[in-house]
Amino acid sequence: MRPSVLLFLSLSLTGASASLFGSNKPQYNEWSTPELKKWLNDHNINVPETYSQDQLKDLVQSNWNAASAWTYDQYASAQKSFADLREASFDAWDESRLREFLLEQGVVEPKGPREQLVLLAKSKYASYTSAASSFSAQASTAVYGDTAHQMTKSASSVAAQATREAARQLDDAKDYVYSTWEDNRLRNYLVEKGVLAKDAAEKKRSELLALMRDAYAKTTTPIWEAWSDSYMREWLIAHDIVAPGAPPPKTDVLKAKMSQYYYDVNDRVWGTWTDSDLKAWLVANNVIKSDAQVKRDKLVKLIEDNYVNAQDTVWEAWSDSQMRDWLVEHGEKTVPAQREKLVKLMQAKYDDVATTSATYLTWPDARLRAYLRNHGLDESALPTSRPGLLQETRIRWIQTQTTFERIRDIVNSGVEATEEKLASILNMLTGEAKSGADSAKKGAESAKKQAKENVKKASEEL
Repeated sequence: MRPSVLLFLSLSLTGASASLFGSNKPQYNEWSTPELKKWLNDHNINVPETYSQDQLKDLVQSNWNAASAWTYDQYASAQKSFADLREASFDAWDESRLREFLLEQGVVEPKGPREQLVLLAKSKYASYTSAASSFSAQASTAVYGDTAHQMTKSASSVAAQATREAARQLDDAKDYVYSTWEDNRLRNYLVEKGVLAKDAAEKKRSELLALMRDAYAKTTTPIWEAWSDSYMREWLIAHDIVAPGAPPPKTDVLKAKMSQYYYDVNDRVWGTWTDSDLKAWLVANNVIKSDAQVKRDKLVKLIEDNYVNAQDTVWEAWSDSQMRDWLVEHGEKTVPAQREKLVKLMQAKYDDVATTSATYLTWPDARLRAYLRNHGLDESALPTSRPGLLQETRIRWIQTQTTFERIRDIVNSGVEATEEKLASILNMLTGEAKSGADSAKKGAESAKKQAKENVKKASEEL
């Protein structure tokens, strides 16, 4: 490895030590008003002139964790909350919604007037949107040939994902199918649906549109059926399905594309399952008994706890030929032809693989298609079955486990000694690390143990 790379890694780790590894946090409880204001200004957090010292202290405390460096895992987890938001969204939220959002972001007790809650929500959003660019900036300073290229490529994909997931919030005045309706038509629709009384006082157009969002858009399935053609096209462009410079597709083409590719980051494959579907899966995977009486909320929770650890889930992402090749590569001389026997052999001899889970296993088909398109698979080559989609996704998922991501895992690990971290990175880059298989096996054993505990717990609660 070049000395310059070691220097870069050393400086990066040293510079990040305070935020990532150390416990040397300033005692802001003892700070003066100027010190509190300075910290807030240094971290680009707007400070109202009327704030008292206690309010300033609350604002610092609320932003303390957000101001430190994000790991990629933190960024990935935050996508669920920040998808389809923009900074201006928080200005329209009431105090209840703001407090709920902040609680989700780890603010234990959101305090203060609405103005302060909006500021805090915006700072959380700013921290999220800056995470991807931070990864990119760190990666671009690397100077190790192919390694630098891989790190930059990985960071660029993070930034692209942030752009796609943090899509523009829908605008009542232009982004829905009813946005062009005349006021009388809006009013008549709302009266017909019982949202507005016939003798209700005249309402402004903005108020009528806000009511329509609840009466029309929120009851439309799928949700994009309520969108205007222009917003559907915008979503498809943001997700690399439609080229920005291409002529606007017709409505039926847009809807066909949305039907094939639309997903929300919170969607899971079981999201559209009926109660019977959920129960059938749980019975088939020995989580509950066939005569169990379980409400839908409980069924969903049991699916969430057990889905990725189920054998059917894991092996669905492997084709027969992929399993045969893997077995041969790992020393198996006699490989069966039948899939059932292949799965049984894989499970028995290489249990660490069977219990390795990946987030894509829970994605709905639409998200798998979008992922494959974004990773170079032509639309005409997309598999038509879920197993096929999973198998193609698994191949690309493994290929994108880049050097940058592995370095990130080492940097964010619990190892305190900088020299030890550098040694781990050096071993990884020079191909000298020998403990990967052991670590994977330990992780697999832990996942398997957790799965068994989930099944036991579920049985006890029923």
